[in-house]
Amino acid sequence: MITIAITGGIGAGKSTVTSHLISKGYTVIDADRMSREMTAPGGKAMPYILEHFGPNFINEDGSLNRAAMRDLVFQEPKYKSVLEEGTTKVVLEDIEKIKKEKADSGEKALFFDIPLLFETHQESNYDQVWVVTADYEIRKERIMARDGIEPSIIDLIMDSQSEEERKVKSADVVFYNNGTVEELEAAVDKALGSL
Repeated sequence: MITIAITGGIGAGKSTVTSHLISKGYTVIDADRMSREMTAPGGKAMPYILEHFGPNFINEDGSLNRAAMRDLVFQEPKYKSVLEEGTTKVVLEDIEKIKKEKADSGEKALFFDIPLLFETHQESNYDQVWVVTADYEIRKERIMARDGIEPSIIDLIMDSQSEEERKVKSADVVFYNNGTVEELEAAVDKALGSL
């Protein structure tokens, strides 16, 4: 079984790539979704969040107050490693279990959507790394239109992620997503054809 990690900065177009792969019948494991499930009401990371961050970071329904946590982590970076200890590490362990299960079931290719692949130094754990990238201002405009986040917060988020240049140099396949959705999907089809 070949394992392929898909990554790229916020607003680059990873979701478009993974949606296209799913539409073609491929399995895509979403690390962000796994993380969100861990921080949903009753999620396995919530006792850790309560213990290390306190009740101000938990919503009334028992889920993580993502906005409060995002603001804390980007304004006080020392808390990022504390958060990752109780969330990112657990997600990475779960990913390894999924790989084994899928390989045992005869899956031929397995894709992983991992936004923080390089930040967590996991790139060597996959057969290939696909990077989706786009110009900084294009990404920023997409994020503002999609999420309504303040431009200053977007800059903090984008600056905290690994430099695009390093990701691009380390990738097996790079998708430059400055154009249309159709152009991006055609590039994905070409990469699939070469697997």
